[in-house]
Amino acid sequence: MRSPPLLPAALLVALGALAAAAPPARADTPVGVDGVDKDTREAILDLLPDRDRPTTLFEAERIAEEAAARAMAWLRSEGYYAASVTPQTTAEPPSARLLIAPGARFRFAAPQMTFTDEAPSAAALASLHLSLAHIAPGAPARAADVLAAEAAALSALHRSGYADASASPRRILVDHASAEVTAHFSLQAGAFARLGALRAEPSDVLRDDFVLHLRNWQPGQPYDPDRLAQVRRDLVTTGAMARVNTRLGPSDTDGVRDVVLEIERARRNAYELGLGYSTTEGVGIDAEWTRRNFSRRADSLIVSATLGELRQILSAELARPHGAGIGRARRLSLSLSREDSEAFVRQGVALSASVDAEPRLDLGLSYGAQLAADRFDEAGGVRNAIVLTGFGEARNDTRDNRFDPHDGSLVTLRLEPSVSAGDAGLAFARATAEGRLFESFTTQDRLTVAARARAGWLEALSGNVNDVPPDRRFYAGGGGSVRGYGYNSIYPTERDALGLTPGGQGLLETSLEARWRLGDRFGAAAFVDGGNAFDDWGDAADLRWGAGIGVRYDLGFAPLRIDVATPLDRRDGDPDYAVYISIGQAF
Repeated sequence: MRSPPLLPAALLVALGALAAAAPPARADTPVGVDGVDKDTREAILDLLPDRDRPTTLFEAERIAEEAAARAMAWLRSEGYYAASVTPQTTAEPPSARLLIAPGARFRFAAPQMTFTDEAPSAAALASLHLSLAHIAPGAPARAADVLAAEAAALSALHRSGYADASASPRRILVDHASAEVTAHFSLQAGAFARLGALRAEPSDVLRDDFVLHLRNWQPGQPYDPDRLAQVRRDLVTTGAMARVNTRLGPSDTDGVRDVVLEIERARRNAYELGLGYSTTEGVGIDAEWTRRNFSRRADSLIVSATLGELRQILSAELARPHGAGIGRARRLSLSLSREDSEAFVRQGVALSASVDAEPRLDLGLSYGAQLAADRFDEAGGVRNAIVLTGFGEARNDTRDNRFDPHDGSLVTLRLEPSVSAGDAGLAFARATAEGRLFESFTTQDRLTVAARARAGWLEALSGNVNDVPPDRRFYAGGGGSVRGYGYNSIYPTERDALGLTPGGQGLLETSLEARWRLGDRFGAAAFVDGGNAFDDWGDAADLRWGAGIGVRYDLGFAPLRIDVATPLDRRDGDPDYAVYISIGQAF
């Protein structure tokens, strides 16, 4: 461990790098705007590029003329078709201004719609008229609303079953006498389409039964673009395909068209390597090899290894996406592991099977079972345990980003009923609940406040709760818990003196963190964590606290995190401070 005096110097170097990397400020536009209200002036100024002030009359004239063209285009797009923009310049000192007379704002007249082929059904026409609400008579004649109305009209036709609907060039008539704008849309509905079979091309990449499993319609149902988009998402999220498109095949005599998945497989083999470090847990290396589309069901065979000073894990997993229904994956895994914490040393093997909701789903339910055999050293109580565990987990996830959230929340509830044999036989249940909340403030999410709370409890259903195996009991402390303390170091230590199995019967943790974005890449954080593992709820509020600061560097897919924390309730054996380096936020 580094000596504490080196820490301030390291932080000064990091802060110096942040300052050096900050981009230089750019000048605002030197063009002044007169003749319009505050909102219009600010909207026009936002359009003008940042430039230095002109140094000659020629530069001022060039800047003014460019600004006038931009301002006139914006005014017309907002419905000011009678506006005038006059560029003005001065020679001493060189300056540029715009004198604007916006005139009356033109309004929409009733829109017109014609079809170059046979008109669609009455239901489709009703949807079309609703889509033109963007340009209702009397509304400001904004160009963006015309484009939005045309796009909404095409979308309405597609959702009504007209898969080939298209638009011809529109006509916009501006009547200066009445200050009205009339939009004329020319549409072609095409033939009504129904969905048929689903197949993939090339046909040798995915099994036919897996492709059939992805179909979310019954043959003969009307065409719906949302159903095709869902199929694409369901296949893309498996990670087995690099590209997925859909197209409709030719129509049969009943208007039924097959759906063709145009796919391009991803690389069959993928490799990942991760590195982390903390002064309390040492260096950790994570390596993973994935064989994609293992059995032509878009599944994966994953072999991973974790090599750390406190934990070593070797595991193999077979994952079948959508194996238990769309959005629910089947997983079967085998792992060998060793864990060396302050509370115990464990060596074990585990076989697991589960059905997991995909992370992309906001609301998910997962369940499964695990059979584990473990041996514990340097721990009182139970030394050998064979545990059969079932679990059920409900999750509600509204975070905007899994690795670096700025807004949203995550709530998880997990229940694990278990039966244990070995040195002691008993049945017990373990329950945990966790909530995370993220809220951003200021423009561009420059400040994010993150909060976390976690609680757990285990109860013996038969036998003695003190015979619950050490790894199933609760602990606090470490990089993902209470920073500044050793890994799994917070629990009722009097149990060690009594020769009882270590760990607490309950757990309570909380964290509050403020995250600042200082630029496009760099950021900073300040945090406080609290936690305690206990045997009696009366001791739950006796939390041990840690606090610290950190720096962040955006790698594009996740932030590189460097945190420095100190224990505020330091005990004998606790470090003066702890340093954590990893990828991704602490929570």
